[in-house]
Amino acid sequence: MHRPHPAIVLVFAVIGIGIIPGLASSEMEHRHEQTELVAALLDLHGAQASIGRPAMNGFVLGLQHGREQGGPIPFSALVDTKSDPKATETAARDIASSVSLVGGFTDNDSVLIAGPFFQRARVPFLSIGATDPALPAVVGNNIFLTPFGDNAQAAAAAEFGRREFGGSVAILWDSSSQYSRTLPRYFRARFEQLGGNVVLDAFYEGGCDVTALGQQVVPQRPSFVYLAGLPACVGEVVASLRAAGVTQPIIGGDGLDTPRLLEGDPGPTSNVWFTTHAWLSEQTGTPEVKEFIAAYRDAYGAPPADAFAALGYDTARLMLDVLHRAQNRRKIFYALENTETFNGVTGTISFSPQNHVPLKTVWIIAVQNGEKSLASAFVPDSVPPPILNKP
Repeated sequence: MHRPHPAIVLVFAVIGIGIIPGLASSEMEHRHEQTELVAALLDLHGAQASIGRPAMNGFVLGLQHGREQGGPIPFSALVDTKSDPKATETAARDIASSVSLVGGFTDNDSVLIAGPFFQRARVPFLSIGATDPALPAVVGNNIFLTPFGDNAQAAAAAEFGRREFGGSVAILWDSSSQYSRTLPRYFRARFEQLGGNVVLDAFYEGGCDVTALGQQVVPQRPSFVYLAGLPACVGEVVASLRAAGVTQPIIGGDGLDTPRLLEGDPGPTSNVWFTTHAWLSEQTGTPEVKEFIAAYRDAYGAPPADAFAALGYDTARLMLDVLHRAQNRRKIFYALENTETFNGVTGTISFSPQNHVPLKTVWIIAVQNGEKSLASAFVPDSVPPPILNKP
């Protein structure tokens, strides 16, 4: 999944960018001499790296395609925030006054840390993979989401699970992340609205072994399990549930969209489903997906590992489209807020002054014997409102 740095360096060489002063502490820093500068912040190391690196690859590819289509590339910095809150805060503080438009991050916690710096500087920020639909209300109106919101993917999981597996569920969630604390609240709201019964709602404090929680699930005999987990070791989390005797289907959010999910013990992962942003199949994907996969393979020597690569690509292309429409810094916010039916690999993106979170198709992927297949794709019938009071 992790493409070698030489391939990335080659792409940046094609684009042609140099160093931005004042960011010497960042691992990957570049500048292009343009009036309107843009930047990206992503976690290339640490807990978020398994989805941050594909997102970076997609983002760089989107910039490259923008250059090939004749557009300017006013790129200033790609900063590795290393899944570290302090590095995230430092990077946001350092670049907020130097750029006109920023994209980045695959998790909500990072946007909650960095977002206020861009909000105060009145710099629009476009999330690559942070999915909390409350971010624009909590952080400020300069926050926009490329992906759908957690309320949409959780609602889709609830509707799918209720229809396919039954009316009772055990909800398990990782308390170490804002994303995994909030996602199950959206799921529960929609599942109970559908007449479902939550027989267990329990958390674990990070880590990879949830055997103790699995032992709580077994006597409840739910129809299925909803897992709000994180990508770092989700395969081990699922394996420990199976070892504890949990045989029921497991459904999770896009935190499960990582190759690490496929790695179980003692064998490959099975009987698991997760919601995500695109079905990346060279055989059965959409025309946009097939074109993206071919371009990604040409650039990096392998197909994208997860949908976060496509989100990175869509974010870069949308940023360039916004800059083209805006023409100058004063109009960037207006152009972004009035985006209509931007056609991305992950679906159609539209914003309005009232809504900075696009409503898009949710893709549900099945995992059996370590292999992924498309189970369903739909816009949920009903989506819970954003939760503003975070735990």
